[in-house]
Amino acid sequence: MVFNSLAFAIFLPIVLIGYYLLPFKGQNRFLLVASLVFYAWWDWRFLGLLGLTIVVDYYASQAIKRADTKQKKLRWLRLSLASNILVLSVFKYDNFFISSFQGMLTAIGFHVHPVTLQLALPIGISFYTFMSMSYVIDVYWGKFEPAENFWDFALFVSYFPHLVAGPILRAGQLLPQIMKPRTVSKEQIRDGLTLMLVGYARKVLIADMLAGYVDEAFRNIPGMTSADLVVRLWLCAIQIYGDFAGYSDIARGVSKLFGIELHLNFATPLLSQNITEFWRRWHITLSSWLRDYVYIPLGGSRHGEVKTNRNLMLTMLTSGLWHGANWTFIGFGAFHGIALILHKAWMHITNNPVPKDYGTRAWRWFTPLKVFVTFNTFAFSLVLFRSPNFGTAWQYISRLFAMHPGIHLGTSLFVVPFMLLGLSLDLAQYTGIGQRMIASMNFVTRTIAFGVLLALVLIAGSDNSLPFVYFQF
Repeated sequence: MVFNSLAFAIFLPIVLIGYYLLPFKGQNRFLLVASLVFYAWWDWRFLGLLGLTIVVDYYASQAIKRADTKQKKLRWLRLSLASNILVLSVFKYDNFFISSFQGMLTAIGFHVHPVTLQLALPIGISFYTFMSMSYVIDVYWGKFEPAENFWDFALFVSYFPHLVAGPILRAGQLLPQIMKPRTVSKEQIRDGLTLMLVGYARKVLIADMLAGYVDEAFRNIPGMTSADLVVRLWLCAIQIYGDFAGYSDIARGVSKLFGIELHLNFATPLLSQNITEFWRRWHITLSSWLRDYVYIPLGGSRHGEVKTNRNLMLTMLTSGLWHGANWTFIGFGAFHGIALILHKAWMHITNNPVPKDYGTRAWRWFTPLKVFVTFNTFAFSLVLFRSPNFGTAWQYISRLFAMHPGIHLGTSLFVVPFMLLGLSLDLAQYTGIGQRMIASMNFVTRTIAFGVLLALVLIAGSDNSLPFVYFQF
């Protein structure tokens, strides 16, 4: 089931009514059943895979808590990690590894006929396995006491607003909210509905509107001028941001209706002033996961410049591989690894440390130039992100820098209103202006405003409803 479907429009009100009518203990069980129905709507057969992750990691965390030696704790941690990595490897990366191995053998003169499993990719597998793994790791590190109640843990992993495309939550962020009684305030309902509408607006009025223009560029590279290809990359950046940030907004909004707060996943990333800041404000829950469970365990920045750069590159390669089983995604991660290393070196030379938060920084007269450079760095990396193979990516880059004259002015100007709409939604949401405006409206004004936005979303999405981009990860 997906957020932009008729099934979900029927499903959500039914679940909310049942949830509000039940006492606390019944609410959690009801939410668990609803989450499993939500996931099974796509393919019920993969419920077993989700259940395997839940069972293995629940009992591994309990065993780690009971173990009386570090060796026993480590043994159970390894079992959990091996189980999760095996599931990911088989269902997401098997064909990638096999075809890559075949390519290597072919390159040195051996011709083989590999057998691939041709398994369907379970929706959301990268998200829920990362969540479940971090839970067991945190228990092993002593950062979090494991949940005693199996059903509470099952709900933590399978909670439907975040299940198929994040945010990737930590146990300390979500489990305490699950394990204690909740009350849903009027403010949460108001803010939740607002977030949902903003999310649907990002998805339908921005991402889906731009998808065709972006797809056209990658289907017809020879028919594009260099300037057209630049503009299409700008549109691609806005499209992917609108799509994924839209999903995150809807997920957070839906969760608020149940009295459960999900972590912020985007903080105006397209206004970032450098690539390090960008990755602190883009897909925040994945970036922080990779920092805490890959970069820091590798040594972080504690052992000199060379090892710091190595750790940065390995972390970003992991990010690329997380996004998909394709060498272009690994290239996408490598590109950003190099960009982060270069920025870190520049900051060291200029003795100008990067702020550690992801909030909007102070602006000066040259800030727009820094934002423009950072945005274009991200947009350029999307050549690798969107291309099915390196051949297509190289064709796009070659055409881009060949300086073919001409430009389709209408399409080029098309970027302006979508950029302004996206940035307006960003600024209104993350500066609090939007919430304050909505809070100050009376009921009638608020109803009219919500109704107009909902009508626009329904009209625009009636013939143009596309899957969310990050469902493939």
